[in-house]
Amino acid sequence: MGRYILCGKEAELPYEVDELDIRIYTIEELCYYIYNYLPLVGDDFIDERLLYFIRNELDMGEIADKIERFYSSRSEQDATLQMLLSDVGYFSDAELQEFQNRLVYRRRKSSQERIKAKADSLMKLKRYQSAVRCYKSLANSNADTRVSREFYYEVLESLSGAYGHLCEFDYALDCLLGIYDMNHSERILKKAYDVCILSGTELPDAYFSKVPDTVLQKWQQDYWNRETVARQNLDGDETLQIFLKDPDTQKKALAEYLDGRKEACRGMLE
Repeated sequence: MGRYILCGKEAELPYEVDELDIRIYTIEELCYYIYNYLPLVGDDFIDERLLYFIRNELDMGEIADKIERFYSSRSEQDATLQMLLSDVGYFSDAELQEFQNRLVYRRRKSSQERIKAKADSLMKLKRYQSAVRCYKSLANSNADTRVSREFYYEVLESLSGAYGHLCEFDYALDCLLGIYDMNHSERILKKAYDVCILSGTELPDAYFSKVPDTVLQKWQQDYWNRETVARQNLDGDETLQIFLKDPDTQKKALAEYLDGRKEACRGMLE
C-alpha cells in the first residue's frame, strides 16, 4: 500500500475495505488508508468493527480505549482521526499538519458535497460501481432544497460518466438528456450525441431533430478527431492493438501474442 513500515502486530483477520477491495493488516496500513483516502472515510468510519480490529487483531487495546474515550459523536471524528495518526507516529509533523488542513477543508463542505467528493475519488480509482451508488444517492436527494440545481447537474453528469465507464450507455444517455431537459445546455446535448455515436444508438428525434445539420456535422467531425487521437495513443500498446483488429483476425492475433509471451517465459526459465 505504498510507504510501509511495520512497527506493530500483523493481524490474522484483516480489516476489509469493500469499496477498494483491499485488506488492512497493520496499524500503519490503517493510518496510510486514512491519510491517503480521506474522502472515502465516511462519518460512520469509527465503529465497533474498527475498534474490534484495533483492540483484538492488533492487540492495541490502549489505543482502542483512547478512541472510545475521545470519540463520543460523529462531530468528533476528525479530531479522533488526527489523534490516531499522531499517536501511531507513522507520519511526520508536516504531514500531520497537512492532514489537519484537509480535515478543516472537508469540514466546511456540506454532507452532499462530501458524498460527491467520495464518489469523485472512487471514479479516479476506477471503482465505478461504488461511484454509481454514491452519485445515485445524491441524485435521489434532488428534493432536498439545500442542494443547488447546478450541483444536481454536476452529479448527474458525473453519474453519466460512471455509467459510460461501465458501458451502460442507455443509463448514461438518460442522465445527460435529463440534464438537458432542465438546462438546455448545448454542451450536454453534444455529450449525449457522443454517447449515441459511441454506443451505436440512434439519435432521439425529440432532442436532435431541431439541431442544424451543420452543427451535427461539426459534432461528428469532433468525435472522429478525438477517436483518431485515442487510437494513435494506443499504437504503442501491443495488447490493445489486438482488440482493435476486425473480428476475423482478432482471435488469431491474440493466440499468436499469447504463444509469444509463453515462449518468452519459457526462455527465462531455461
